Amino acid sequence: MSNSNNQLDLFHGVVLTQEQEKEVQNWIEYQTKNAAERQEDVNRIMLMLDEAGFVQGKDYDSNFEIHEVTTEKDFGYSYNNTNYEYEVTYLNACGSVYLKVNTIHEGKMKIYNSTVSREGNKLMCTSVTSQYRYYKPSSLLVKYNEHNSLQNSKLNRMNAEDVAIKNVIAKFQKQYPKAVVTRGSDYYRRSYTSFPIVKVKFQSGSEVSFTLGYSDDLENVRLHKKYDAVHLSTEELMEKFNNQEAK
Repeated sequence: MSNSNNQLDLFHGVVLTQEQEKEVQNWIEYQTKNAAERQEDVNRIMLMLDEAGFVQGKDYDSNFEIHEVTTEKDFGYSYNNTNYEYEVTYLNACGSVYLKVNTIHEGKMKIYNSTVSREGNKLMCTSVTSQYRYYKPSSLLVKYNEHNSLQNSKLNRMNAEDVAIKNVIAKFQKQYPKAVVTRGSDYYRRSYTSFPIVKVKFQSGSEVSFTLGYSDDLENVRLHKKYDAVHLSTEELMEKFNNQEAK
């Protein structure tokens, strides 16, 4: 059955008006155009990375692909009763170009795939930069190397801290067998970044915590905080001070 306004699609068994046929065709053509544009963008990004010194397979890679898809697609709008469903076959583009970024997860170094986007002759990958903006490819390479190097240094530091923490805990447990010695953490008030501490809690409820030392002398701990569960009266405090040895 057909007339000047609609046509029976024998394959789909659906009657589409000429406007609907045009809408479907325009959508399919848009998907084809979009796939071509994305392919061109991916090719351009990879070329820019290569020219800057990134190595494919080592520093970056791509999972971009274009493949043909056949599926039911909703067209029109429900609010004005123009919606309908129609089976379409079109070119679908998915995936991206990504940098292989070092990231620490559960105490181990993992590789995280972070998408690279392009704006003109500049690239952006927010996982390796401190600012949300586009950089020259050569500048992005510097940021990328700095980030991965920093992550390696952080992991080495974390591993060294873990060893030092265990040794310090063992030392305090031996010195104060009745105390509870545990690992804890605190944070810097300005940056809100955390750091490890060792806490020694005595039977009285009094507690002392320590931070690790510097560089390769991490086990040379420093006093961090102290809490005295026994509160002296003014007279007891003065008597205590009176009995202290003169310097």
